[in-house]
Amino acid sequence: MRRLAIALVLSLAAVAVYANDDAEKLKAWRDLNADDRPASPQRIEWHTGYVEIHVLGTDFRIFYLPFLAPLPGARLEDGAKIPNPFELTGTPYASTMPPMFDKDRSWAVEREYKRIQKLTANNQ
Repeated sequence: MRRLAIALVLSLAAVAVYANDDAEKLKAWRDLNADDRPASPQRIEWHTGYVEIHVLGTDFRIFYLPFLAPLPGARLEDGAKIPNPFELTGTPYASTMPPMFDKDRSWAVEREYKRIQKLTANNQ
């Protein structure tokens, strides 16, 4: 980590010494951060699902088609809903094991699970 920090500081110092004015700084920046894309002659480009606007040396992309499904909780009706951990893990209630643990229980867990089932069956 220390070597990486020293190399970074030395490379920044070399760039600072090399670049005396703004044009040389810009050239050094472009040498270090090469961009293979050619500059677009159009200011506005229409693509399927988004518009790309090239203005003030920046590329803006505005998406007008929803390509991805909405994130969980992003819908308005989910705003006031408290997440239910049993619903999220697929467990119907607190005393049952999630279905993902049905096949890979150790023998001790299986024995304890059967004991608890027997106790609850006797109490009902």
